[in-house]
Amino acid sequence: MQFSKETLKGVAEVIVLKSLEGDDAYGYELVTRIAATSENIFEFQEGTVYPLLYRLEDRGDVRSYESTTANGKTRRYYAITPQGKKLLRSRSNEYRSLISGLTRVLNFSYVV
Repeated sequence: MQFSKETLKGVAEVIVLKSLEGDDAYGYELVTRIAATSENIFEFQEGTVYPLLYRLEDRGDVRSYESTTANGKTRRYYAITPQGKKLLRSRSNEYRSLISGLTRVLNFSYVV
């Protein structure tokens, strides 16, 4: 589904942080993980994810490192930091309240 830039702006960071919570990932892997986890509701492009990762890294919410794969290719992996985990918890609580309010205001009868 296509979302407006304004709608995705706030939630994209949380989606990326949550996707890194269980296991480190490189950019394309992260894109496919997000699509799979969201059942293709969120289909980010690498051109969206990389600037977001750079911003999160600059703020200290993720860290990156290089690793060589079995076929000899070097990839940059990203991992969530303790600071990023704290931000994820905080924003998750915010979004939980937001979704609860939206459910009431917009009269949603069913929310996954």
